[in-house]
Amino acid sequence: MIKAAAWLLARAPLGMMAAVCRLLAWVWWTLVPVRRDLAVQNLQRVFPALPPGPTLRRCVAELALGYVELLRFDRTRAPMPALEGADWIRARAAAGQGTLMLAGHGGSWDLCGLATAVQTGVPTSVIAKPPSHPGVAALVRQIRERGGLELLAPSGSMTRVYEALSEGRVVIFFLDQRHNAGLPVPFFGRPAWTAPSLAAAARRSGCPVVGVWQWREGVGRHRVRAWPPFALTGDIDQDTRTFQAFYEDRVRERPHAWLWLHDRWRSP
Repeated sequence: MIKAAAWLLARAPLGMMAAVCRLLAWVWWTLVPVRRDLAVQNLQRVFPALPPGPTLRRCVAELALGYVELLRFDRTRAPMPALEGADWIRARAAAGQGTLMLAGHGGSWDLCGLATAVQTGVPTSVIAKPPSHPGVAALVRQIRERGGLELLAPSGSMTRVYEALSEGRVVIFFLDQRHNAGLPVPFFGRPAWTAPSLAAAARRSGCPVVGVWQWREGVGRHRVRAWPPFALTGDIDQDTRTFQAFYEDRVRERPHAWLWLHDRWRSP
């Protein structure tokens, strides 16, 4: 059933699907408000002046459209996002030097991450939590692996992380979701439990950490930017705080585009 739906969505006119996704967002907000109250609470605590309805409906509509575009990309390998700052990472990979990357749940992260890896040709490993639905998880995993991504589990993967870096791969971490065994570092002024793994990997490996973010510029059009390497201290707590500050800056730029439906600030 899921594969059949994916086949149809990958071939549907993209403009029509954009309208359908906006309708689905309205249905979510009005009739099936799964996590709506949580999303409203999160948004209003950070951006009290923003109207939650339009902001969160746009968030959900663009999230859904991003996965339609991912299915189309898996079939056609188009469209590609516009890239900024990737040449330095390509050069490191060509020289056999590994790079750590801080990514986040902004814009169409699955589509842009996969498309960027395909476009640059840089061998890429990503630490990613699979979707909770088994059928959806299997489909997303197949798409990611067909694009050449090496998928690593959120726990128990650090040995492979160091091996991948020694092979000249890019290793991507997502630190903008709650990690119950993590550090309580500030995120928009409130303690948010965050995995220390990226800071630990940077300290042990000596590899630079670059921040990367993606955003939508229209239906079927996206942009991905890689920032210069972070100036890290080697202190796990301080460097993890630096990573969260990067997220804060990106979310402030486009508040509608972050995943507000996640319970980021809940204590373990």
